[in-house]
Amino acid sequence: MKDHAEIFDRKADLLYEKLKSGENAYAEFSANFGKVVAFISVCDTEQRAYVFRASADNADKAWEKARTSAAEFVRSEKLNPVWVKGDIAKKGEKKPFSELADNPKVFSRRGIAFNGELETALIESEINGNSLISRKDGKIKLSALNRYLALCEVRTLTQFPEDVILFDCESYFCDEKSAVYKLYSEGEECGRRVSDGLDKQTAYRAVCTSSDYLAMQVGLDGKFDYGYYSVSNKAIPGYNILRHAGSVWSLLSAYRLSGDKFVLEQAESAINYLIRNMVYKYPEKLSRENTLYVFDAEQSEVKIGANAIAIIALTEYMDIIGNNKYEKYVRELGNGITELFDERDGSFFHVLKYPSLAPRDKFRTVYYDGETLFALCRLYGLTKKQGYLNMACAAADRFIAKDYTKYSDHWTAYAFKELALYTHEEKYLDFALKNAFVNLKNIYRKHTQVCLEFLGASFELLCMIKEQNLPCGYLKEFDEKLFVKTIFQSAEYILNLYGYPEYVMYFERPCGCLGSFFIRSDRCRTRIDDVQHLCSGFYLLYRNFEKLDAMRKDGQL
Repeated sequence: MKDHAEIFDRKADLLYEKLKSGENAYAEFSANFGKVVAFISVCDTEQRAYVFRASADNADKAWEKARTSAAEFVRSEKLNPVWVKGDIAKKGEKKPFSELADNPKVFSRRGIAFNGELETALIESEINGNSLISRKDGKIKLSALNRYLALCEVRTLTQFPEDVILFDCESYFCDEKSAVYKLYSEGEECGRRVSDGLDKQTAYRAVCTSSDYLAMQVGLDGKFDYGYYSVSNKAIPGYNILRHAGSVWSLLSAYRLSGDKFVLEQAESAINYLIRNMVYKYPEKLSRENTLYVFDAEQSEVKIGANAIAIIALTEYMDIIGNNKYEKYVRELGNGITELFDERDGSFFHVLKYPSLAPRDKFRTVYYDGETLFALCRLYGLTKKQGYLNMACAAADRFIAKDYTKYSDHWTAYAFKELALYTHEEKYLDFALKNAFVNLKNIYRKHTQVCLEFLGASFELLCMIKEQNLPCGYLKEFDEKLFVKTIFQSAEYILNLYGYPEYVMYFERPCGCLGSFFIRSDRCRTRIDDVQHLCSGFYLLYRNFEKLDAMRKDGQL
């Protein structure tokens, strides 16, 4: 096996062969600021990347100085250079620090140099990976900055300067197989590998690696490790049984795609934990259906949404396995929903106290309504009891009357897609397409971790309407071109939250969130429900990719 230093030298050579292409931009940067700065990041996958920086009057000298420092460190520390990344500043501008300090953005997407000599220059990845910008007010704290500069053996600051240099880099990443990837240099994609356009394989990989992550979080007792703040690898306190159930459903969906038996086994273990967190309302009698609730012991309450997602997960499992193993549980969970349904107006009572089951909150969140409507459709599909479909239609009528399109709720999209399997009433199909269309512009401007699920479920309903020629007057108003364009744009954006090695190498424990997803706005949080939503979104993208791609090409998007 090659020596670590030899491996590093080879990877550094590969990187600089690519980086040389930006020499004109580096020369321009040097002309504008007197020097150019180069960075080399080295990571062994187990601990945060070490970043070495150097400035000089040209890129060759700056790179060589940074490389010498990095090589000496690799040799002295016997560091395995699994991942190596190279950055050279190519575009910059001087800004008053007061302007930067007053800009309440949680995450910078550019590098920052705090003096003209560029000794204190930090690339975007290390700024964000070390939480140097305060989550509370979006400002850089001098104490946090100096702690990091001292760690890097860089001269600290006595105070912030009047002016700073914001800069972008030409960047390349070399992986464990010595494959080299060009990275985006600016914008939301900064630091991520450049793609020629999102393809089906990318969606497949996102589902498989993120479901692997979820599966690995299931402990021996069936309970998930709830999540971590990836920048510090600190555990997120608390637990939420509703999010547990949703993560089970995501694992089962991923299993449909991958056929990975480990994923299925872990889902089964998590199902057993879910069942152990169910409580009967009445004394149990043999051969008699009871009323069953999923309880949240930590928060001392019962949420109708937890009953709903448990039904969704258990019916999904039975459909995959081809048996009725959990049918009794599903029916009894359905009885719990029935007892919380108000037939006068189609509403649901959301939260009970636990263990007394006394009323707590009539309404908690709109998500519970969408989840419960979805579950009622699953209950009807399983039992064919007309009462469940009647309740579902009454709830759907309330969604229409109260204009639930204003909530941009992904569960509502799932629910109306499921409802369309059992009733083709035009008012429901119109509402479902309207729900997608009126929210398109908002989604296009501001993406969230649930937007791809919302769009994917709505797309499947659109296909059902068109393929079965279902009655839907709203179809004439629906902009399919914008819809498909928004789906692909959302998927591309979500890749900025995917655990590529070039991203996670700057976190406290890189291998811990590799191939998963993280939420930038909350200390790069990696929590089971975040992974669930993003994994499920790519699952919907994957299974509809051919249709979407054909529509994309027809529309010349």
